[in-house]
Amino acid sequence: MRAATRLIAAAVALAVAPAVAAAQVPNDNGLSMGLILGDPTGFTLRNGIGKNEAIQLHVGFGAYPGGALSVVADWTHDVWTFFPHGDVASLELFVGLGAKVAWFTEREYFYSHPHNRDYPESSHMGLGARGLLGLRMPFRSAPIDVFLELAPLGFVAVVPDGGLFYDADFALGLRYRF
Repeated sequence: MRAATRLIAAAVALAVAPAVAAAQVPNDNGLSMGLILGDPTGFTLRNGIGKNEAIQLHVGFGAYPGGALSVVADWTHDVWTFFPHGDVASLELFVGLGAKVAWFTEREYFYSHPHNRDYPESSHMGLGARGLLGLRMPFRSAPIDVFLELAPLGFVAVVPDGGLFYDADFALGLRYRF
């Protein structure tokens, strides 16, 4: 009985092997979804819109301003590819522009000439813009991307209370490509 089971398993493995060998890892600029840690910490979604361009969306909680629920949408452009023919992965340098919406409830301070003022502990909404720089590593043998991004050029204008925050975001993430 064991010999027959082994023979059937071997036959199935030989029949399935060509299909498994022909399977492709998904496009490294296609749809991907995953987790992001930093500012914000939450979920991330990315979809390529051309050979070197993509739209990405991050939804999560950010530390600044004041424990905010943040939604970030960015357009990114791959500027340079390091190791384009690497066996394991390539490394892509990208830049981007985006928008950020944040809802926060904690007490925050902002600068208003000639002195600092603060918001009361109530709900506020901030709208902002950001520029970003990042590295993305799409693996060749697995449908996984690891990325690191820094958005040093950002601001959030608080609505309707007035005031302007300088906002720099930093994040590390992992996405699964479909």
